[in-house]
Amino acid sequence: MRNYRNLVNQTVKLSDGLNIICGDNAQGKTNLIESVYLCCIGKSARTDKDKELIQWGQSVAHVKVRYSCRYGEGDISVGIASDRRKKALAVNSVALAKTGDLLGYLNCVYFSPAEIKIVSQSPAERRKFMDVDLCQTDKNYFYSLQRFNKALLQRNNLLKQVSDTQRIKDVIFVWDRQLAEEGARLIVKRTRFCQQLQQIARKLHEQLTDGKEQLDVQYCTKITGNNVNEIADNYQAMLTANLNKDIQMRFTTAGCQRDDIILSVNNVDLRNYGSQGQLRTAALSLKLAETEIIRQLTGEYPVLLLDDVLSELDEQRQQRLLTFSDKVQIILTTATPVAPHLLPQKYAQFDMTKGRLLVKQN
Repeated sequence: MRNYRNLVNQTVKLSDGLNIICGDNAQGKTNLIESVYLCCIGKSARTDKDKELIQWGQSVAHVKVRYSCRYGEGDISVGIASDRRKKALAVNSVALAKTGDLLGYLNCVYFSPAEIKIVSQSPAERRKFMDVDLCQTDKNYFYSLQRFNKALLQRNNLLKQVSDTQRIKDVIFVWDRQLAEEGARLIVKRTRFCQQLQQIARKLHEQLTDGKEQLDVQYCTKITGNNVNEIADNYQAMLTANLNKDIQMRFTTAGCQRDDIILSVNNVDLRNYGSQGQLRTAALSLKLAETEIIRQLTGEYPVLLLDDVLSELDEQRQQRLLTFSDKVQIILTTATPVAPHLLPQKYAQFDMTKGRLLVKQN
């Protein structure tokens, strides 16, 4: 890394198992995890403003990750410059034209205390949760989502900017058909993802709660159908039926941009009635389930990035998380030392001080 946030220019070698990064607050632990996420997803997990990633007083920042997977070794680099709008992305020193071309080389799952919002906050958080996973494992989904969002923006702009109702009705069908076709593809893949999530997350949740709680995951959409074509036709019919309302409201009021995941424990809606402990455990179950789904889809576990999550869990859940799988590489940050009896046999420890990471002998 070079000129990235508050991190000292350095090269870091991590273990292929559990990596524990200790340090006080504001020393750079989260920035290190963020830099790995950046190379996996092509964007920060914490900000949409790339210039915030550049160290204060510098004009460029650069992160490079060397990785190995079942297909061999490779490297991913991300360059950010204050005078450029786009990031410079490259895989094995070959420049990439689009962020979508980066996805799939190195997958990750990111979890921090803020991720509880997946369960507790708006449907947009749960759609983002699905989209990040599906974009990593399915480039066709990524490009469908891009085309859908572009068509939705154009349709909403038409509804906002044109005062002639008849003119809107004459031309809006162009955006309706594209929204319907791309939206149908998203719905089919999101439904399949949630079916996988239900099976895996339920088992993990039972383990985390000693069988006392049963987690249910259900994708919720108002657009139904037995296949992509049928869903697309029903989608377009819904847009037509809602057109007068959309013209009055000046935006698209229905569609898969409003879909949600319904999460419940023992048949009780978590968002409305879950305790803080239940929300945290459900969020952790979903994140661990993500790693297994990615393994099923790609044949390989993703890197698990855990940012200051131990303080939110009791000892039992800490131990189950730290020993989740010996096949998963974990990068974990913590402000307090981990109790020795919770640790697996194999792990690596590091200290982070003023942006510099140093190996700590076990």
